[in-house]
Amino acid sequence: MLITCPNCEAGYQVPPRLLRDHSRPLRCGQCGMVFPIPELPAPAPVAFGAAEPPIPAPVTEEPRPASKPLAEEVQPEPEEARVTPPEGAASRGLRAAWAASIALLIGGGLAAIIQRDAVMEAWPPAARLFGALGLG
Repeated sequence: MLITCPNCEAGYQVPPRLLRDHSRPLRCGQCGMVFPIPELPAPAPVAFGAAEPPIPAPVTEEPRPASKPLAEEVQPEPEEARVTPPEGAASRGLRAAWAASIALLIGGGLAAIIQRDAVMEAWPPAARLFGALGLG
């Protein structure tokens, strides 16, 4: 249900189930005005035995022009046209990535050990770590 603030005209879409409790007022999110929940419109009575509105005729699609099936339109590449990486290229790249990651970790650890005084000054709990390693 669309609720509108009577002060600033800000509109809010609120589910009707949240508006059943009329004891709590609403507060506008824009201007902050507190106002009562408006009365919900009564549901329209259902008349049993009344004639139902006519059902519209279904819309039929115009027939599409005949075309080739998709499987015939897309031809697979011939084997000789495909570019394949040389044997072991993927594993070489993966090994290089692992080596770079390990080198970064070792370099970071060595830098922390070499600059341990600055690290302990910036982060005092590191003193316990360096002390446990015998580097304190």
